[in-house]
Amino acid sequence: MKILSYNIYGVKNTTFPIPKWNERQKNIEKILNKELKDNEIKVCCFQEVNKNNIDLLNDILKRYNFKMLKKFPMKTQLYNQYNIIAIKNEMNVVLKDVYCLPHGRDIEYKSVDKQFIDYGMSDYRTTVFVYFEYGGKKYLIGNIHTDYISTEGKITAVVKSLNYMDGINANYKMILGDMNMISHMSEVYNILKQNGNYVTLSRGRNFNVSDNSWHGYGRKEQVNVDFAFVEKNIINSYDYKIVKQDNMVKEGSDHRPIIISIE
Repeated sequence: MKILSYNIYGVKNTTFPIPKWNERQKNIEKILNKELKDNEIKVCCFQEVNKNNIDLLNDILKRYNFKMLKKFPMKTQLYNQYNIIAIKNEMNVVLKDVYCLPHGRDIEYKSVDKQFIDYGMSDYRTTVFVYFEYGGKKYLIGNIHTDYISTEGKITAVVKSLNYMDGINANYKMILGDMNMISHMSEVYNILKQNGNYVTLSRGRNFNVSDNSWHGYGRKEQVNVDFAFVEKNIINSYDYKIVKQDNMVKEGSDHRPIIISIE
């Protein structure tokens, strides 16, 4: 089974060298048209979904028999955003629950009019979890987008999400998405000190060190911020891949999709 994660970059008005909005939307459609033909992909996680791109995304998902799950709007600086999860609409994929975990001090997710932004974060951030059965196994997959400003917000968000997973009975558990941090840097070290049941999955068996998940349309940085936290005791059950286009102008976003395989 495979899970796809993709930050589809919801900012509409951009300047050179970032391609124009319509061109980026066409590129996203081409990329997803190619990747979603793989029937092994049963779950899709998308970040930076908003009113500008949600209809296109929903159309693409329906085309490949995916069902977009419950949406939890988040208050941000520009538009309300969503961390979207979609699952394959097949009888052997049995949905059990969808749950939204807020990253701030809230115990439970609150509606946009009641959302309060904590820890110096830019936005109200969440992890959206899907719990389902497939092939006789139980899976808990969390779609996360951490804050890009607040170090405290990033660490608190991931630790809170990992601790939530500890309380759920599943054969496979992970959070994946746009972490807004590097897998070998101090934030991750701090996170894993607080919960040692998990490790990062940010390189696959065929990983090329020059491959970034975030390319920033030409930024000269080595940044791989799209990755997963998975259970330490079964790390060898997982593999990781970045989907890279042969030319940067063919990319649909400043991020590249990643695919996690569970063997």
